[in-house]
Amino acid sequence: MPNPEIPWFQRYRSLFVGIAAVVIVLGLLALPPVRAVADQLLMVFRAQRVMFVPVSSERMDQLENLDFDGTTLFIGEPEVLQEPAEPRLVASLDEAADAVGYPLHQPTIFPTTPLSTEHVVNDRGSFQFQVNVDTSRELLALLDIQDVTIPDELGEHPITVDTSASVGSAYYGEDYHLTLHQGRTPDVALPDGVDLSQLGKAALRVLGMTPEQAETLSRQIDWSTTLIFPFPSDIDTISQVTIGETQGLLMHSGDDDDDSGAHQQQWTHLYWQNGDRFYILRATGREFGNRNLMEIAESVR
Repeated sequence: MPNPEIPWFQRYRSLFVGIAAVVIVLGLLALPPVRAVADQLLMVFRAQRVMFVPVSSERMDQLENLDFDGTTLFIGEPEVLQEPAEPRLVASLDEAADAVGYPLHQPTIFPTTPLSTEHVVNDRGSFQFQVNVDTSRELLALLDIQDVTIPDELGEHPITVDTSASVGSAYYGEDYHLTLHQGRTPDVALPDGVDLSQLGKAALRVLGMTPEQAETLSRQIDWSTTLIFPFPSDIDTISQVTIGETQGLLMHSGDDDDDSGAHQQQWTHLYWQNGDRFYILRATGREFGNRNLMEIAESVR
């Protein structure tokens, strides 16, 4: 039986460092092909509130086909300040909570009683990167965005991100495998003088909003606690859902549910946040329809 590690974080760590920089600073998550990397990228969002923004296929195509090297958005290679230790298996959820230093949650609803459960602790880590303001402005120019700009202060000092330890719990049933990954938001230190609202407005413009739309929405958002996450609006395997009182993002392979909620699919991922906590629920098995998974997510406490 495999350990319940979260391989997309460990395997794509170098990718996360670069993409996280773009997401946290400029909200330019749509630069790489979302169809290929959205599953991995979701591991980087850690704001207290995530706002999912649908993006048209035309805008997605424009972003993906830009003659622009995304690596030039940074000065040098992002630097890992603290390399996390290898994930380790622990005996119980209580032991995992002691290891990470905060209470942990688990589902109270399952298709059938799990036959076995495993818990893996992922260590904290820290990295920093420095934004290249000139090339960031070139990107806005390529998209003909002239009503917002990138402040000089953004590139004067490195940005530091400290990620907390997290836990992956795997529940194995007779004909299903359910994994819940949970953790806390990281600490992000920006250079002094950076106007987050201006960066947020720039991100909304990059995602295809008009100047008026971006201005209106930007005024309604607390950019110090909110991260925008774009997703293709016309891909039926990705949808925005409601989990309790918060918004989540549902991704799956296979066909949609029928009216009874029955579904045969290879896997389903459900991502949501509650305050400073993030949750990633992954399911495989014939018992799981979209509604089934959402009921399980709502039972996490």
